[in-house]
Amino acid sequence: MASIGQTGRGMKMAFAKFGTNSWGVAASVTKGVYFESDGGQQYQPGMVQDPAFNQAFLGEATPGLVESPSVSYAGKLRYDDHQYILEALAMGSPTAVAISDSTSGQTTSWSHQFDLATDIDGLGVTTAIDKVQYVEEMTSAKIIGFVVTQEDNGAMNQTFQVMGSKITNISSVNVAATTTGADYPTLTTRVVQQQGVFRMNLDSDGALAASDAIKAESITLTYERPQDGPHIYGQDYITEPADQGYPTVTIEVVNPRMNTVSANSAFAAIRSGVAFKADWTFTGAFINSTDNYTMLYQFPNLQFMSDGFLASAEQANQVKPTWKLMGNLAPTSPTGMAFINPMRLTRTMTQSVVAF
Repeated sequence: MASIGQTGRGMKMAFAKFGTNSWGVAASVTKGVYFESDGGQQYQPGMVQDPAFNQAFLGEATPGLVESPSVSYAGKLRYDDHQYILEALAMGSPTAVAISDSTSGQTTSWSHQFDLATDIDGLGVTTAIDKVQYVEEMTSAKIIGFVVTQEDNGAMNQTFQVMGSKITNISSVNVAATTTGADYPTLTTRVVQQQGVFRMNLDSDGALAASDAIKAESITLTYERPQDGPHIYGQDYITEPADQGYPTVTIEVVNPRMNTVSANSAFAAIRSGVAFKADWTFTGAFINSTDNYTMLYQFPNLQFMSDGFLASAEQANQVKPTWKLMGNLAPTSPTGMAFINPMRLTRTMTQSVVAF
């Protein structure tokens, strides 16, 4: 009888937020996710060699410190899945979930709002992947950033950057039954490019309006939160990473063919250091008769970076300028945005559970 092989079709992945300041202690996973791979995560202990005098060959090695897994979990961006919890853990500051609309006899819509916190100490997840032959657990992991951009056929993708403690396949907390029993969201409610609108004007101007929409061929949002990951005495894996350096928010916009707005205006903005405000909104299907699924990214203060305008003329009349903008702490909240931190994310969805 042929043995049963291992393929991605039979694998399941789930996560759970671990307890406050419980780095190294696995939580039982409860939230299913649909990432497209394990991000290359692997158990990698360093081996201690001893190249001493008076021996012709290296002797038997001893397992040393375990390399911290640094992986990227990528998957489709959806309006109504559990990845909002990962976004909240990366940003660090969810507000209380509010009813957006509760139309009588219809599905209730809920609003989730995430701001950037000064630090994400004490926050993280346990992940577990049922790989059919065994369950691979990352006992503790920090969500240290994410990237949002469009991929195949206009589907919006999201990639989470993760820094972990270590990998094990002998967990007593997360076994096959644990991952199978997790709550897996529907595969629908995908976010697609044609549902998105990117608007930008001077931060000193009035509230953003339809006339401020920018024609963009592609947009990439990158949020990164630098973390240290020190090894300490008494254990072979890193202690809980802590914030170091400033979190960064960058946006890269690829324009269609060069025009006055995408060229002259960008050069002028770089020369003067002028600041903009912007938002990036995706609007999906109706949840009820009043509210749609939505994702709204807001940026109260954006400036062109030093290499913020790139225009390669590889072919005649085919110049497609690229803008690179950095999100900053705004001196004051601009019109239409009642906050000053570099980024805010607001979701409207049917999930009613607070992120943490």
